[in-house]
Amino acid sequence: MEPGFLYLAAQNALKQHNPGLAIELLKALVHKDPTAIDPHIQLTRLLIENKQNDQAQQHLDALLATPTLDNNQQQAVQLMQVQLDLINHNSQRALTNITAFLHDHPDHAGARELQIKILSLQHRYDDALKATRAAIARQDRPAYRLLEAQLLMQLNQPRAADKALRAMQRLSPDAEMAVLLRSQLASKQQHPKQAETILRQYIAHHPQSFRVTHALGKLLIEQQRLGEAIEVFRQAVARSGNNPILLRQLGMLYLQHQAYDEAEATFRTLVKDPQATAADTFYLAGTLEAEGKHDEAAKLYATIDPDTPIATEAALRLAVIDARNNRLEEANRRLQQILAKHPENIEAHLLRSSIQLQQQRYQQLLDDSEPLLHKKTHLPDQLLFNRAVAQQELKRYPALEQTLHQLLKQNPNHADALNFLGYSYAERGTNLSEAKMLIQRALLIKPNDGYYLDSLAWVYYQSGDYPQAMRTQQRALKAQPNDAEITGHYGDILWRSGNHEAARSAWQKALKLHHPKPEQLRQKIRAGLPAQ
Repeated sequence: MEPGFLYLAAQNALKQHNPGLAIELLKALVHKDPTAIDPHIQLTRLLIENKQNDQAQQHLDALLATPTLDNNQQQAVQLMQVQLDLINHNSQRALTNITAFLHDHPDHAGARELQIKILSLQHRYDDALKATRAAIARQDRPAYRLLEAQLLMQLNQPRAADKALRAMQRLSPDAEMAVLLRSQLASKQQHPKQAETILRQYIAHHPQSFRVTHALGKLLIEQQRLGEAIEVFRQAVARSGNNPILLRQLGMLYLQHQAYDEAEATFRTLVKDPQATAADTFYLAGTLEAEGKHDEAAKLYATIDPDTPIATEAALRLAVIDARNNRLEEANRRLQQILAKHPENIEAHLLRSSIQLQQQRYQQLLDDSEPLLHKKTHLPDQLLFNRAVAQQELKRYPALEQTLHQLLKQNPNHADALNFLGYSYAERGTNLSEAKMLIQRALLIKPNDGYYLDSLAWVYYQSGDYPQAMRTQQRALKAQPNDAEITGHYGDILWRSGNHEAARSAWQKALKLHHPKPEQLRQKIRAGLPAQ
């Protein structure tokens, strides 16, 4: 092929984002025409960009030895050598060469910026700042002011950094980076109003600036001003003609605000955009799920490409929907598929354990979750709690106590765990003082919880304090009037208090409420409680 054709083909390959092909075409060109200096320089630059450093060095050596380089070509080759030295971690050689280069070309902006970068990489921030100010003295440019500000921020001089950024804004009033960094500086200095003002002033003159609008929205979200953040993004979406980045943020805000109708409408608009992602479909499905439209949500989750990063989350949501609709075996099948690919997915383990509880597969729950105890230092509270329930059902009390103590060690205010451990002691009539203390701690967190009150009443019952048990159980019944087990306990307390007729009535009511142990209740109704 002719060199001219090879050059045009290489440029076309770059336009099509195929640097590998461009490199091969330029190599062929340089081989055919060693005098083609500019294509040779372009080839070397591409080799550096694509981390083919050894080949790049060979071509640089050849170019440096070429006597016909003009001044601009020679400068380009020298700067590429500095860049390659940096890539090869030879920063001192790079600094020596760039200093010599600047001696001959003191106004070369790219070389000045490269010198500052090298000094910064060597953590010589004071020297880098001096070099930056020397560059500014020769020619005040926005890029130099940005470097100055970044170095001052590194040196913990926020006021001077802000001054540099304001100088950058004067030189380049449209520069978004100056505004964004000034806002960040103000936020870090605990001046949120100033940060907001900087952003709003810029948006007033640059309403199409999506990056600054996004920063303002994030600032408002951090301050829990969700309504205002929604309005900022809503206006920006309207100005942008449904820019997908802004639409996505607006939809997420609606979700966070539980404005599901608006979230659904936003995500429906977003998924029609050619730039929509699988995550957008996921969030539309999540919105529908939050609205109770489970079948429609499931159909959308099922369309998500299994090779996308969000696919595992979509499969989890499908399993949740199956479990919610009592399709437990289907949910388990999905979870097994997830865990086969991602054995460390803790959400899948947690959901599977909850389903196993529902199916009363207690031993399987313990067997399946046991390996996690040796791999994870911190398991989710609910997974440990589910294990404790299984151990309770299998009457493995030492293991139950160990699990609940582990849970309370990582979360001392887990009210359900406090109550569970206390009730387990009370049910067995052991450690009643500790049981009372645990349940009272739980009640400090949830003072009117009927189940916790029932547990406390049972501590009094096991201690023989029937009047206190009666008072406490009546509070429990007031909180949970239609709970079968609380009603059944109330019958036991009434019997021990001597009110046998009322006790039988309570047991009869507990039967109607579908008590989990009906035969025991029928025996109590027939014969009462055994004498103590």
